[in-house]
Amino acid sequence: MTIDARNPDGKALSPADRSRMIGEALRQAARVSRFSNPSKSSIRTIRAQKRRDVVTPLLFLFLFLIPALGSAVFFGLYLSDRYVTEARFALRPAIGGAEKAAPDAVGTTSSIPAQMIAQDSMIVGEYIKSRAMVETLERTLPLRQMFSRGDIDLYSRFDPEKPIEKLVRYWTERVKVSVESSGLIEVTVNAFDPDESLAISKAVLTESERLVNQLTVRARNDALAESEREMKRAEQRLTKLHLAVRDLRNRDGVLDAQKANDTNLKMVAEIRSQRINLAVKLSLLQRDLRDDSRSVQDLKAQIAQLDDTIARIEREAANQDPEQRRVLSATLTKFEELDAERKTAEKYYAATIAARERSRMIADRQIEFFSMIVEPIRAESSQQPRRLLSIAIAVALSALAFGLAVLTRKLAA
Repeated sequence: MTIDARNPDGKALSPADRSRMIGEALRQAARVSRFSNPSKSSIRTIRAQKRRDVVTPLLFLFLFLIPALGSAVFFGLYLSDRYVTEARFALRPAIGGAEKAAPDAVGTTSSIPAQMIAQDSMIVGEYIKSRAMVETLERTLPLRQMFSRGDIDLYSRFDPEKPIEKLVRYWTERVKVSVESSGLIEVTVNAFDPDESLAISKAVLTESERLVNQLTVRARNDALAESEREMKRAEQRLTKLHLAVRDLRNRDGVLDAQKANDTNLKMVAEIRSQRINLAVKLSLLQRDLRDDSRSVQDLKAQIAQLDDTIARIEREAANQDPEQRRVLSATLTKFEELDAERKTAEKYYAATIAARERSRMIADRQIEFFSMIVEPIRAESSQQPRRLLSIAIAVALSALAFGLAVLTRKLAA
């Protein structure tokens, strides 16, 4: 390579310009040499890029292509169709039942509180998923044969040789129960035949209704028995009071102390009125006759006799006489106490009779009603599995896994 030592005007270059031009020429030569003869580091970089290009297709194959195709085959062709039957029902109290279910005055309950309706709804929901429900339905339906037919895919098929515990677990996958806060119960049954799905749904509802009818039987019978026991205790108490009043009458010889006291008071008033009349007559006679006259003596004797009678009656009514068994005042007090207890016992006995009648009426009729909201209907097409949705989700997850793997390798490099 030759360098022209003249500038564009044809003049000779200075030594400094000549040195600068020589350095520029050398740098250009070095750049050309570097591109024409690659270094060892560049060769290694190119080879590493080629190796990475081999891994990326493998990641695409195993993380995206195979899972996507497998999910399409599994969900789209292999899984068996499942037919879904839905039913909704609720437990409702009888009219005049739960809204009047407050404990009465004698400690018995005439109905079911509203809180028990919600509790019974939860009980029914748990019972549908329980082993007891499965064992009950097995007596009327061939559950094992329904879920183990040969046309069902192996993934969804149940092995009929497995024990009841496995069947119960499989049952919870085929029957879903939802209990809402409003008390509405939703039962969803999915089976591999529409008729079988409908038959299972109807059997579940029938057994649930039977359970509802039996839930409150014991509570109602217990309430009735408690009402009868309380009524018998009140009856015994009232009978004892009647016997006590009878014994008091026989002991004191008074049929009715209150009436006897009223009679005595009336008698004393009449005797006092007679004494007043006699006293007035005596006063008039003493003006004309001497005190030792027969008429005056007779009037004085009559007045004295009336005074003795009044004193005796008042003494018997108010004073304690050791020689008598009971005075009238004490008898009257006893009669008043027993009469007050008798009236209270009679009111309580009447209340227990009313409570017993209410309990009997409740025990004889149904308190909770199984109200069907949505009847089960035979499915015309399969609703599960959701093939397109499942395939789309599987493809999206595969693409995400592949993208994350490629991004991880780039960040690591």
